[in-house]
Parts: sequence; structure tokens; C-alpha cells
Amino acid sequence: MFHKKEKETETTELSTKKGSAKNILLSAKKKMSEKNWKNSDTVQDIKKAFKHINPKKAITTLVVCVFAIYLLTGIYIVNPGEQAVVKRFGKLLPETIQEGIHYRFPTPIDEVQIVNVEEVRRADIGMSLPEHMHQNDNPQKIQLLTGDENIISSEAIVHYKIKDAAKFLYSVNQNDEKLVRESVEAALVQAMANMAVDDILSTEKVQQQNAVMQMTQETLDAYDVGIQITAFNIKAVNPPDEVSEAFRDVTAAKEDKETQINDANGYYNSLIPEARGKASAIISEAEGYKTEAVNQAQGDAEKFELMLQEYKNNSQIYSSDTTKYRLFLETMEKVLPNVKKYIVDAEDNSIDIKLLDPQMGSSILGTE
Repeated sequence: MFHKKEKETETTELSTKKGSAKNILLSAKKKMSEKNWKNSDTVQDIKKAFKHINPKKAITTLVVCVFAIYLLTGIYIVNPGEQAVVKRFGKLLPETIQEGIHYRFPTPIDEVQIVNVEEVRRADIGMSLPEHMHQNDNPQKIQLLTGDENIISSEAIVHYKIKDAAKFLYSVNQNDEKLVRESVEAALVQAMANMAVDDILSTEKVQQQNAVMQMTQETLDAYDVGIQITAFNIKAVNPPDEVSEAFRDVTAAKEDKETQINDANGYYNSLIPEARGKASAIISEAEGYKTEAVNQAQGDAEKFELMLQEYKNNSQIYSSDTTKYRLFLETMEKVLPNVKKYIVDAEDNSIDIKLLDPQMGSSILGTE
């Protein structure tokens, strides 16, 4: 038993010595390889190539370059139609940045948020168009009570855009579409409650659109959220199903009435100017004839007065009968061409007046 333990001990000591010898041999080989590597030509060439470089200067230059690149990360661009706001250590700076190239302190000192203020956004009221991707929730159908206590359902679309990036980013709780939709719905309730259903379905639709748009903008301005309403359109106002046919008939009748009134006004507007033009032409023509007749009469009177004066001055030359006969002939020259003339050869010195006027049945004697 004792000899067996001695043999195991000897075996263990031999194994330990062999392991130690192997480790010594491996260590010697490693040192020889490192020495050979340091003495190799490649290592010597690398040492010669970088021998002139100062390690401290190299580290300093590297740090400066990294810092410069860090500072350059503060350059940012605001594109046309965008606004940017800057937060410094989490506090919002009052100035709104417009389009262009700008600089801010790099992160984490400054943080920039850019918002597109020219993009026209849309919110659906009472309906959901398939091409419109909604933010988190879809619009629900709404029913409104009119001023004459009728219930109608309404569908509308509102367009809006951002007018102040800072107010929009820090006054709106992420869902701006929902905020605009609920503001429009509140305005619709108020507007419809002050009007009869017949007016809403027919003549007052445009007026209601403008009123709802104005009230919605006033609500958003009171919230101070930096949103501007650009357009509002009521696409449909539907009465209850039980009376929809009657409402459609009333609407059609009112539209026909408006059409006929417009046609009558159009005819009136085309007829009156034409009549006035004709009246002006007739008046102008009469004024011209008046002026011509007056001038002609004045000329004839002046001519006659000159002839009378000449006759008085030469009364010894021109006898009274001669002058009267000449005036008679001149007058007949003017009159006879415009009357119908009959030449009659009467043997008994009588003329039948019926030739001149068939309605007259008597005759008179002629003179030589």
C-alpha cells in the first residue's frame, strides 16, 4: 500500500516537470519570434516612416479635428415653406427660424425641430374618405339639431395649415386633425341651431360655410395653437330618411324659382339697355330734325325779309301784281310736284269734282 502511494507521487512529479518544461520551451519560442519580428525589415521600415511624427501633436490634432466635426453638426437647412424652432437646454427660444442655412449649437446644447407650414392638411367631418389616412381615430357621423327642431346629418371637409411652428409644436397634443375636427363640429352645432332646415338645404348653404369657417378660426385662435383654416366645404346635408323625398322636392322647387328669377333678370338687363338705346337714337334724330327745320325756317325768313327790303327799295320797278304773281309761281313750283294732278277738257266749262275726290258727289262750275 505504501509502495503504491509512492509510485503515484512519483508519477505526479514527473507530469509536473514535463509540463513545466513545455511551458519554458513555448515561452522561449515566443520570445524568439518577437525578437525576430522586431528585427524584421518591415517593422524597421514602419518605424522609420513614422519616426518624425510627434505622438502628442498627433493626438492633439486628432482631438481638434473631431471637435471641429462636432461643431459642424450644428449647421442645418430650413427649406422653402418650412419653419424651425430651437430649444436650448430644453428651453424654447422665442425666435422662429425662416428658410435658409442656419447654425445652432450642436447636440445636446441645442435641438432643432422643423415644421412644414405650407402643406395644406385636411380633416373629414362626419365621413371618412378612403384616400385620407387619419391620425389614430376616424371621424364619426354627426347629427345636428336645426333652429326649427329638425335633425339633420352633415358631411364636410376642412383644409388647414400651420401658421406658427412654435405654437403648433408645443400647444397641440400631437393630434392636430382631431383638434380641428372637434372645433368644426362645435361651430356646426352653433350655426345650424340658428337656422331653419329649409334654408340650410337650399339658399343659405354658402353663408353657413363662411360662418362655420369664421367660428372655427376664432376657436383655434383662442386655443393659440398656430393653425390657419384655409377652406371649408359642406359636402352634404341630409334630412331624416322619413322626409327626405319632401325635402328634395322643396329644394328642387326653390332652385327652379331661383333659375326663373335669374332668367327674368337676364332678359330685363338685355331688353332695357336696348330700349334705352333706341329711345336715345330717336331723340337724337328728332333733335337733329328740329335743328334743321329751325335753321331752314330762319334762312327762309331772312331771305324773305331781304326780298321785302329790296322790293320796298325798288317799288317803282317791281309792281305789286308782278311780285305777287312771281311768288305765286314759286309757291306752285314747290307744291304741285307733291300733289296728284288731273287735266280735264270740259266743253261746257264745268268740272266734275268726283275726279278729285270720289266721295264728293256735287259739281261746281269752272272758271276760265
